[in-house]
Amino acid sequence: MRLSTFWKFLPFLALLTWDCQKTNPRPLKVDSIRTYSIHPRIPTGVCIGNSIIAGYPWRYSGLEIGELNYPDSAGQIAYQLSRLTEFRWIDRGWGGQTTVQIKHRFLRDAIGDSSDPGDGRGPITLPRKPTCVVIEGGVNDIQDAIPLDTIKANLAWMASTCKQNRIRCIVLNCVGQGYGVFDERQIKMISQLNDWLARGALDSVQATVIDINSMWNSGKYKGISSYGNDNVHFSSLVNPSDGIHFTPAGYDSVAGMIYRVAGL
Repeated sequence: MRLSTFWKFLPFLALLTWDCQKTNPRPLKVDSIRTYSIHPRIPTGVCIGNSIIAGYPWRYSGLEIGELNYPDSAGQIAYQLSRLTEFRWIDRGWGGQTTVQIKHRFLRDAIGDSSDPGDGRGPITLPRKPTCVVIEGGVNDIQDAIPLDTIKANLAWMASTCKQNRIRCIVLNCVGQGYGVFDERQIKMISQLNDWLARGALDSVQATVIDINSMWNSGKYKGISSYGNDNVHFSSLVNPSDGIHFTPAGYDSVAGMIYRVAGL
């Protein structure tokens, strides 16, 4: 192109650059969540839970850091579900939380209601009511000596609330714990909670239960799982530094399991 021709088109190039910048806004803050725009007929999903949902130790959710539009990335369950289902999934994990705390914010972060649990994130964190919700929790409760009956009641309430709002509910069973952090009594509690879920405790509310604990063990202390590992000798899917969280490949595997078993 001759130099004189280039200068002729320069104003148009500048206009195009300005227009592209308009379509790439800065991350939304908590108080600007209402600016989200999702077509009402397009399915959406929410993953709510503790650090397993957030993607720790590789990632944090936008909810945790106070930027609700903070993008998810590879190695997070919500990110991989978005790729598999080809519709948007939102990460509402919060590291260290028990089912008591997750329930406290459930109406806001999973159902899409206006409800302020007083955690500094305001009353609205979703653009609208989702089509599907994945619930995960329990391991922090067991670590904090919260009774098993309380964990069951919290999970049942959350699943029932999804049904009342005509939202598809998927519940992940309780993950494992190793390296001597949990004793045999606590590991037995994980097994009891997961047995309760496996026996159809949430069938009446049409919740789908996904057995992600099988990535640790067979349900028995030091029992070998279908992945060839136990809760002491972990597979490549479990983060070896703490024996509880997943590797990025593990988080992707959880998303794949949800996608296949739930038929999304």
